[in-house]
Amino acid sequence: MRRIIYIICSIVAFFALAVGVFFTSDYFANKWESERLQASILTDTKGKPWRISDLKDKIGVVFFGYTFCPDACPTALNDISIALAEMGSKRDLFQPVFISVDPGRDTPEIIGKYVAHFDKSIVGLTGSDSELKKISFNFGATYTLQKKGPKDQEYLVNHSANFFMVTSSGQKLPMPVTKNSDELQRVMLKVKDRILKDNARWQ
Repeated sequence: MRRIIYIICSIVAFFALAVGVFFTSDYFANKWESERLQASILTDTKGKPWRISDLKDKIGVVFFGYTFCPDACPTALNDISIALAEMGSKRDLFQPVFISVDPGRDTPEIIGKYVAHFDKSIVGLTGSDSELKKISFNFGATYTLQKKGPKDQEYLVNHSANFFMVTSSGQKLPMPVTKNSDELQRVMLKVKDRILKDNARWQ
């Protein structure tokens, strides 16, 4: 009988340890990712440095693209502007952010005019090649410039077509590709609730 009790206690202890290791490793992995995002520095449309911490108490809704984009970018920015407009007071919870991955053509001035066409609250950002590669990697976004040669200025850019949500502390959650502004709004509010829940979990 004692042997059975010992075995049961050992099994319970093993699973308790396994769960503890899982949540601890999950915590430190999230913390490491958050610190990398917080260390990223980009340039806004006024030529000033911008950091994730500049989101302050808002949740960033980030999209990686470029101003010469023929379809995905204008569609995404139009959707986010409509989604925010229909949220009422809840729109103040979010900060739309557009990060251009085409520094060769997209200057801060060009980006500023581009995002203002959709919504004046959108923060437009750019950076050096290395800065953009780092922050896109940290977010889990991808992009590739389809240049045919060094003098090609009519190239397209293959890039991620989904938004990412992030807090000023660097906590991020990817969002699925949405079909329209209504679906985007629902996903934003749902992910927002998850972010707040995760924050409460680690406090």
